[in-house]
Amino acid sequence: MPRIAVLAVALAFAPACDEASRPAGPSDVVGCDGQRYPDRATSPYVLPFPAGAAYRMNLGNCSRSFHAAGTPDRYAYDFGMRIGETITASRPGRVVHVEESGLDGRHPNNLVVVDHGDGTFAQYMHLTHDGAAVEAGDEVVAGDTLGLSGNTGLAGYPHLHFIVTEGGWRWPYESVPVTFRDADPAHTVLQEGRAYRADR
Repeated sequence: MPRIAVLAVALAFAPACDEASRPAGPSDVVGCDGQRYPDRATSPYVLPFPAGAAYRMNLGNCSRSFHAAGTPDRYAYDFGMRIGETITASRPGRVVHVEESGLDGRHPNNLVVVDHGDGTFAQYMHLTHDGAAVEAGDEVVAGDTLGLSGNTGLAGYPHLHFIVTEGGWRWPYESVPVTFRDADPAHTVLQEGRAYRADR
């Protein structure tokens, strides 16, 4: 058989090496709108709660309800927390907005917004009444206490709704996928129903 024919046969039966068939690594995980998740090993983000603490991830990215594909909150994570649990900064930045007037079980949605200085903003939502530990203008580093978890705004149960948005923080915003370098287990995309410990 001519060499070109042999090569053609070999190529025909070779496993495909395109994007879809390649084993997924940390930088190969693709979100519901085609955005790639960054490599968790070099991520600037840590889990938004104190070192050693662990919480269950109840509602993940591109899942359902307010996190469904095509919604502004598709890249949000919901961590199940009782009212009054400590929430910490996931990444350094400057606090640009604080709301803490809402009562648990009612509106408005209490939150802290941190500007990272690169066009992205971390939003920590559903804090308890008077639960913010920072004020607008404060500079924070990863691990600093931002406030206490709660059940304010559009929340059916006490939890922390964590989301990173790009280009602005006011709804409807554009959320982006993030990874956490300290998550244990070391998943690139946090899985629903799993508890994650801040291993730092």
